[in-house]
Amino acid sequence: MRISSLFLILFSFSTFGASDQSLAIGSWVCDSFTIGKEADGIFDVAHTVEYRKDGTSTDIHIYRLRGMEDDVWLKVAHSGPWKINENIIIEEATKTVILDASIPELKNSPEMFNVVSYEGEVFISEIIELSESKFITKDKELEEAGTCVKV
Repeated sequence: MRISSLFLILFSFSTFGASDQSLAIGSWVCDSFTIGKEADGIFDVAHTVEYRKDGTSTDIHIYRLRGMEDDVWLKVAHSGPWKINENIIIEEATKTVILDASIPELKNSPEMFNVVSYEGEVFISEIIELSESKFITKDKELEEAGTCVKV
């Protein structure tokens, strides 16, 4: 099962007018969220992102499956280029790596990789606010806002 809307939410960040790209440089902790339906299983997702001066970024997502007796989780890194044009942030996922998992077999599972990989996809968000400490965006496709704070 491919959860394409997941990555769109995870990569969502957004200020009125033109945004200064240098304000985004650094590490951010973002709103956590939930994906999935009860029938499919529900994941709670923690999200951090680092924007670098060289125009690349890495998003780290930790997916935790609800309803399991044991803690089942997966830590995934999505990397690629990013840029800000006016009040729009554009991010591309060019590489996905499963960094760790509570069940070692999940780390090397091609099926799990297909679920969490968004390689080749581009994500576009409107920047609602960007300051030295806060980054709020609204995903263009999902029309959902997300907030990140600098760490």
